[in-house]
Amino acid sequence: MKISSSSNTQVLNLITQNKSQTDLILEKINATRELSGKDGANLVVSDALSSQIASLSQGVQNANETIGMYQIADASIQAIQSGADKLGDLSVRFNNAALGSDQKAMLQKQFNDISTSMQDIAAQTTYNGQNLLSSTYGLDVSGLNNLSINDQEGIANFRENLTALSSTISSQLNSASSTITSSLTAMTNLSSANAQISEKPLDQKIAEISSDQIKLTSSVLAQIHQNNMMQQNISALLV
Repeated sequence: MKISSSSNTQVLNLITQNKSQTDLILEKINATRELSGKDGANLVVSDALSSQIASLSQGVQNANETIGMYQIADASIQAIQSGADKLGDLSVRFNNAALGSDQKAMLQKQFNDISTSMQDIAAQTTYNGQNLLSSTYGLDVSGLNNLSINDQEGIANFRENLTALSSTISSQLNSASSTITSSLTAMTNLSSANAQISEKPLDQKIAEISSDQIKLTSSVLAQIHQNNMMQQNISALLV
């Protein structure tokens, strides 16, 4: 007597399908990615695209580092700029002939204190151990050490230099931001192109195989249980 042939056929089909998929993936398990092409051309193209994406990604990371670095420098330049503005005010007041020696001494002390604070800011503005407010980064504030309360012209020149440094920082920040924007756009396009060549990642394929194995096992167990129940029913009828 033939028992539930359609159900048995369904189970056999599941087993055959699963085995075929498993064999196909295992053939490619040693590859870094699975490609839809039959020859090595797609692999070469995909590797090239992946290399470009990795390079652009590193460029974005570098640009982000640049932005962080110049943001720190910008905050310090602004603080020094505020100090320089105050030094300019003190210099104008100091050169007032109506002031007495005590008043001038007080102004000189304020000038020295502010100047020292500005020098501390310049010395402590670092990134990864490197001083940012230096000629290395095009942000030289060395003239700070030469400021004098009697030299209004020198203070004015120093303030102009700080304005130029602020422009340099803005330019660097804009350049880095532009690099990030263009790189992200290129990465999106390259990733899309690579997706047209590459199939699903192997780990995703393997997960699908595991899921199929679970489904297959459940179907087989259900079928065995069903067959046992049918055999028991048939045996009861034959008694």
